[in-house]
Amino acid sequence: MTQRLLRLWERPLDGDAEAAFREVYADPVRVNGALLPVSGLVERARALHTAYEGRVTELVDEIETPGRLVVGFRMRARHTGPLQTPLGTVPPTGREVVIRVTDILTVEDGMITDIWMVADELGLLLQLDAVRAAEGVR
Repeated sequence: MTQRLLRLWERPLDGDAEAAFREVYADPVRVNGALLPVSGLVERARALHTAYEGRVTELVDEIETPGRLVVGFRMRARHTGPLQTPLGTVPPTGREVVIRVTDILTVEDGMITDIWMVADELGLLLQLDAVRAAEGVR
């Protein structure tokens, strides 16, 4: 399931992207406690494709148990489009970035029904010079 999931987010979204996402995700799916329709996942995927070029995903670790899949990965890409963040929109910088992500997925009947996703957003914002570390902090 992990490779299928990663390919879904990596490939360009053409044709019926929602149908492709519905093959993997329940509709709606709970993301960090809030229900999100598959169309919302597709919007998030499109935003990633708009913000980054040359995306490569490196699987760091995965743990699978009945009903649960935990995936840790690094996404490497060039920041070439506007990026929506909790601090506002970061304009394209052209910089290469590495984003560390951990997804904790609940799987029922072969479908992802619940996602707890944690990404190193602060690390990303520092790489893009969208925030600066406090004086003396390294």
